[in-house]
This record gives sequence, C-alpha cells and structure tokens, in this order.
Amino acid sequence: MRWVRTSTVDHLPRDPVADAMAEALADVLATGTVELRYRPAGTPPEVALGPELASASGKGPDGWDLTVTVRLGDRRRHLLPSGSEPLAEVLAALPQVGIEVAETFRSLRREEQHHALPAPLRRAMRDSIAAGILTRYLDARTDGPVAEGLISETIEYLVELSSSRVESHDLTHGVVLTDVLEASPRIELRYPAHLRAAKRAPLLFDGQHSVLVVDERGRARTELQRHRFDRLHAEHERMRGRTAEMVESGSLVAHATATVGGIGFYLRTDRSIWTFVDGEPLLVRRGERWRAFPFELAASITRMIGDSPAAHEVVQAAFLISAQPRGAILAIVEDASELDGIVPTKDRYDLRDEIDPMAMRVETRLHHLIDSEELDERTIARLAVLDGATILDRDGRLIAYGAIVTSSESQYEGARTAAARTLSEHALVVLKVSVDGDITVFRDGKVVATLLAGVGGGPQG
Repeated sequence: MRWVRTSTVDHLPRDPVADAMAEALADVLATGTVELRYRPAGTPPEVALGPELASASGKGPDGWDLTVTVRLGDRRRHLLPSGSEPLAEVLAALPQVGIEVAETFRSLRREEQHHALPAPLRRAMRDSIAAGILTRYLDARTDGPVAEGLISETIEYLVELSSSRVESHDLTHGVVLTDVLEASPRIELRYPAHLRAAKRAPLLFDGQHSVLVVDERGRARTELQRHRFDRLHAEHERMRGRTAEMVESGSLVAHATATVGGIGFYLRTDRSIWTFVDGEPLLVRRGERWRAFPFELAASITRMIGDSPAAHEVVQAAFLISAQPRGAILAIVEDASELDGIVPTKDRYDLRDEIDPMAMRVETRLHHLIDSEELDERTIARLAVLDGATILDRDGRLIAYGAIVTSSESQYEGARTAAARTLSEHALVVLKVSVDGDITVFRDGKVVATLLAGVGGGPQG
C-alpha cells in the first residue's frame, strides 16, 4: 500500500508526524492507498463515500485540518466480500485511529513538529495505531469499560518478552482479554504490571499449553489449559467444536477467543506477535510492523473457484505453515488431468496404483504408505512443507505432494514463486507460503493477493 499527500489549496504543509502515521496505516492493509488531504483550518472537509474506503477528519499541523482516507486496492478488494465484518472493522478504524495517534504525537513534539520522527518514535507510533484498532475491537466485544491503556501495555509487555530469554528458553506467551468472568477475584493482580517481576510467568502461560485469562479491567484471573477448555463453558457459552491444531501457530490462543471471546495475543518464538478475534487471526506484528490477516480468505477462494470442500482445509494448512520457518506451495485443481506435463508421474499420488511396482522409484512407493482417507489441515501442512507442491482437487482429494512443477526459469523471481505462478495457470487457485510467513495467492498466472507481506510504502504525488 502507498500513501499520498494532497491539498485543497496550491501548497502542502510540512507534517512528518502524519507522514509516519500514513506509512503505519499503509502497512496494515498492504494494498491500496492512504490519502492525507490537507485544508486550511476551519474549512469543511470533503466527504468520500464507498464500501471500499473509510475516512476521518481532525486537526493537522498548525493552521491546517486533515482528512485521512484509506482505500483498498484491487487485490484486497477482490478478497473483500460485501459485508465482510472483520476486514470492514479494520478498514473503518484505521483513519480515525490515525488522526488520534497523529494528534497525540504532535502534542509531544511541539518544538520539533517539522522534524522527521526518529526510528524509536516511528515504532511507537506503529504500536499505538495497532493498540487503537484492537481497543476498538475489545470495546465492541465487552459489556463493561475497558481499562485505559490495557491493550497498549499488553503490546509493550509482549515486545519486551520478545527480546528476552528465561532459563535458556525462547519465550512464548498467550493471553486473552475478555469479560467472561463476572465474579470478583480473590486478589488484585494487574496485567501486565504485576507479572513483569515474575520471570516464570511467560513459561507458565506459554500459549501452547496454557493461556492466561485477563478481564477487561486488566486483572489477571485464571488460566485455560489445553486439555481443559470446557472449564468456562458453564459461565459463558461461545463457539464450540474447534480443535487446537499445531500449538506453535497460536491456535490454542485462537481457540480460546472462540471459546471465551475477547481478544487473544500470542508471542511466538520467532518474536512475532499474533492477535486473534473469534478464533481467527486479526493483526500480526512482525519485524516491528503490523499487518492485517484476512478473515475471509477461505470464503473468498470458495467464491473464486465455486463451492469446494478443499478451500477451508488449504487455507488453514497455509496458516499453520506460515507459523513455521518453512515454505510451501498448495494448489486446488478442477481436473487432475490438467497436471499432465506439469507434474511428473512419480509425484502423482492419485496415479500410484497405475504405475508398475517393479518400475517404481522409492519416493513413489511411499505414496502407498500415506493415509489420505480423511485429509485435514494438519496432514496437508505436514505434506506441504516437503519440497515441491501439494495439490488437491476441489473435493479435497490428494492429487500430489512434494511435486516438482515444470516451469520456465525466471531471473526476476525465485524458484518457488515461478513454480506457483506456472501451476496457477493450470489450477483453480494456488497459495504460496514463504519462509518468512507471507502467503501469496495466485490465479491464472497472476498474483491475486499477498498477505502479511513486507511493505515499503513511500509517499506518492
């Protein structure tokens, strides 16, 4: 996503605080445009309307007012169905949060408001914008008032933990902020302030075996253990029936938010911070930048290719793989015959019974040991992290795994990207997961969307 500066008059003010804010907003949605439109103070704002955009107005630098408008790009708009509430909530929150954060930072830099923000302040601004978005989410999902600063202090604590080790362990930590508990606690244990001195706290509530539950007033209340997730159901009914997949991905925290509501945070060993709402990932902090993870990806792929049981399983597998330092290619095809000449016969799981056993290579014989009767996201993820592509048909049947895709070499892109692009010319859809955790969606040889990708957004215009 890029950002632009415009004005209702023939000149623009210098506003490095808003520049940093626009860059942070642009990071979150990855594609589209953030517009900073300035006007002399007191001038009525121009109103832009449309389902693919959101805007908010407020004070700019001295003598100016500012309107921030966020527009989704074509790629993300293609993945945004009409009425997609989670992504729409992020889009709606971004401009107003940006205005509020910029006003706060300007007030702190009155004597230096025309100087570029140093790197520490830019990082603080990105975290403040994420905190603003997440605070709105928590406010909308709790009955009582949320303690001031709870989200921002939680983020600060997780950032501190990300650079720490305890007892030679790389730390993970899982916490859910929710109003599920109504009874008053026996003791007042503030989160995260009172846990900072307890070095073993992140080891106890590692987000893999146990998740800490914190109420909306910022009081640490209890834990949810992986094998006892029904503990709170009698007090508060939420979504059921979800299983915790690979705990390293943060799925235990995700499951906790599906069970008791609120917002979940999970610090992974790779130092990224994942947030979850209603059992799904929302925002991810990686490399000191925040990205939005699309809720609607599985549904969008289903719309692209038609009703397909494979869509959900492939998307969930891609999410699980993105939590590991592993790359993968996952594809869904209409007809396995479309892979002829693209995927070698030795890699075709669906053709395993048609090959003469005496002529089989060792890798092909392994096909007969794989149980694909009830293919789920964990099995797909396990196969997909092998070198090569994992391919299913639209009914969810395994066609190939570890498949070497025949593609022309490209000097402009890596081998995995070239293979995914080539395969998408014969498949209904292809998802490429990078080692860094980015997920790129290909169709008809073109990139449809890149999710969680690194974004370098500079001003245009």
